[in-house]
Amino acid sequence: MSILSRIADHLPASKRAIRDLRSDVYELYELNRSINARIEQADNGINDNMNFRAEWLKSDNDGVSMRIETMLWQLYRNDNEDLQDAKKRFFTSLPKANGGLRAMQLGCAKLLGEFDTLCKDNNLQYWIAFGTLLGAIRHQGFIPWDDDSDLGMMRSEINKLINIVSNDGRYRISIVYDVWNFCKQIRFMYEDVNNPCFLDLFIFEESRSADKKAFEEQLGLRMKMIAEMKTASYYSEWKEKEFIPASDPLANRIEETFAKYRSIEMSQGIIDDQITNGMLWGIENIYFLSDYKWACQKREVFPTQTISFERILCQAPKNLRKFTEDVYGDIYRVPMDITTHCEHVSKEQLRALENQEL
Repeated sequence: MSILSRIADHLPASKRAIRDLRSDVYELYELNRSINARIEQADNGINDNMNFRAEWLKSDNDGVSMRIETMLWQLYRNDNEDLQDAKKRFFTSLPKANGGLRAMQLGCAKLLGEFDTLCKDNNLQYWIAFGTLLGAIRHQGFIPWDDDSDLGMMRSEINKLINIVSNDGRYRISIVYDVWNFCKQIRFMYEDVNNPCFLDLFIFEESRSADKKAFEEQLGLRMKMIAEMKTASYYSEWKEKEFIPASDPLANRIEETFAKYRSIEMSQGIIDDQITNGMLWGIENIYFLSDYKWACQKREVFPTQTISFERILCQAPKNLRKFTEDVYGDIYRVPMDITTHCEHVSKEQLRALENQEL
């Protein structure tokens, strides 16, 4: 009931109506839970249920959620107010994070402003992406329950950035190899290791045929690469350590595997080191559980546009809709990760930030 409660907290005149409807809504949620249980049963193969039945039940489950949400939006909407305007009003009225989380967000926003200046001074191109872009459009800043910042950069630009930062005493580039997602985390951070603020940098490649087919070919190679990593001699140690910094000798062997499959990508014409009109997701990145294919024409991103994020001016893709609605669908639908969003910074670190100036 957490989403219902959150919406009710922001309903002034309609709170009483919400309370009157709670019993009916509760029945819908009970049905929702029942459907979830049936889905779990089907997925586990109990009583000879098939996976396709789980898909059918899931659609029924989604339908229940949509009906609940539609009813709540209609209650929230003011007389003569457009539904989309009501949704926008709801998200902009959500309270900001507080305590250590808010301190972390503001510290990351400050770092983003400095990063923007550094990039302008060195003619580097970047753009805010994923939850950061979504937050800029929907909340004019951080999504209240988010604790990280996402940026996209072409591989060649990231390589230039690494060289620039190596001669700059204010910042550092952190590179960590994550065994759970078989990815390479690249983060822009302050030189001060006691400051946890960071910007995640996601790699994009040059590609002549930046289409769904190229993405799917790359995804096939990535799955093959992961299978090879799981049988590699370094895997057990990597799994035990979970996150390996670039300074660890084991990192070189993991990097060799990434480099091997990137070379295969190039030999198959999936990516290209020359300047092209297309761009494709980097093979070392996390692959999100989404139907969106991370391949597009550069004209969708460049020239970037200036956008405000927590009152910091930064760069965003040229086509905002493509990188929000195409990825997330209706960005004004109540998200399911309000209470389950992945934590990138521990609660202990956030508590330490509450009484500390970043």
